[in-house]
Amino acid sequence: MEFPLVGLAEVNTSNTAAAAGTEQESLYSRKPVVAGLYVGVLGVAAFVGTLGNLAVIATVTVKHIRSRGRTNNDVGRAFIANLASSDLIVTSVINPLAITGPSLYSL
Repeated sequence: MEFPLVGLAEVNTSNTAAAAGTEQESLYSRKPVVAGLYVGVLGVAAFVGTLGNLAVIATVTVKHIRSRGRTNNDVGRAFIANLASSDLIVTSVINPLAITGPSLYSL
């Protein structure tokens, strides 16, 4: 089965209003209930995710300080702390930016 290549002109045809420079109507004015749910769910997810990741980083740090490097789990702890710190960036920066970002225009 072959998949045809799609050019940029074909991809951008559904967004002709933005390409022509006209302003789109925001989701807040078109669908206020959907926008409220979107903001609420992402806001709660960002808050809970940030607190959870801070708790994981604090736990790993306290465990490392208490063990004084006597265990063999240093690689595992570093991996968990790395995952928590990268997820912390997503939940504290990217999710709040998604609330007001251009994704609200495309729903």
